[in-house]
Formats: sequence, C-alpha cells, structure tokens
Amino acid sequence: MTTHTARRDPVDRVLRTVENAAAAVGLAGVAATVALIVIDVALRYLVGAPLSWSVGFVGDYVLVGLFFLGLSFTVREGAHVRIDLVHKRLGPAGRRVLAVAGSVLTAAFLALVGWGGFLLTAGAVRHGDIPLAGASELSWPVWTSAVLVPLGAGLAVLRVLHTLALDLRGPAPAAAPTPTAEEIA
Repeated sequence: MTTHTARRDPVDRVLRTVENAAAAVGLAGVAATVALIVIDVALRYLVGAPLSWSVGFVGDYVLVGLFFLGLSFTVREGAHVRIDLVHKRLGPAGRRVLAVAGSVLTAAFLALVGWGGFLLTAGAVRHGDIPLAGASELSWPVWTSAVLVPLGAGLAVLRVLHTLALDLRGPAPAAAPTPTAEEIA
C-alpha cells in the first residue's frame, strides 16, 4: 500500500479528520494508563488499597482502543510492517500489482475482522452480556469495549479502499526509499 500525500480529495480530508480523532482517543488511553499505573502504585504502597478495576479497564478498553482506533492512522502513514525486498526490485508495473494486491488482501482481512467484531458486539448487546462475577471489577456491558473492533477495522477498510482507488487510477507507486546508514544505526 502506498500513501498519496500529494493528492488530497474530500474523501481523504474526511478520513484524515476521523483517523486523527480516533488516534487521539487511543493516545488519550495511553495517558490514562500511565496515570492509572502511577495512582495504583501510590495507593497500593501508601494506603494498601490499589485500584481494583484499573487492570480490567486497561485490558478491556485501552489496549483494544489503542490498537483498533489507531489502525487506520497507521495504514495511512505507512507505519505498518513492510518487507520490501521484492518491492524494491520490481519496476513500476510490478510495484503497482503488489500495491493493488496488498490493498485488496488487506481490505478483505480487515473487513473480516470488522465483521467478526460487529457480530461480537451485536451478540453482546442482544444478550446483555456483562463480565462474569469475579472475572472483572468492571461490570460494564461487554459491547462497550467490543464495539471498538468494528469501528477501528471499518475505518481502516475505508482507508485501504481509498488507497486502492488512488493506486488504480494514479501513477505507479514509487520504490521504497533505501535507508541510509544513519537510519539503520
């Protein structure tokens, strides 16, 4: 997948706005995690009463939100893992084929993840699922964390499809830059 930073269309502007907001929510979760850890440790050692719900909150909400709400932003910025050994050796047509195939496969995979998350969320809403007694100090409905999966995956699918559309109609993707010795060190 390639990023097309030179071309900004209305769809890209809307996607960027939503991606930036979602990523900001995910990052706010990181800040909340740091604050919770500091408070939890302080309470544990100063008064012997840690925050019993903080681990559940971080595991059920912050980590899920950080990953899925930041996914589309990561795809947009090209910050995902990429192995470019073959990509660098191909010409423009070969790079385009790889970019299109990668976008199609990525969109299909993310759509499946999003669909699975949607089914999980819908089932949790329908059945009124809450964590089992003793399994979590937070008895919030399960759907409140499960919904982060289809939201984030759905946004990422839209980003990948937008990138695919640009790859299909625009110039061939450029070869990945070769890292300099400073970047490697």
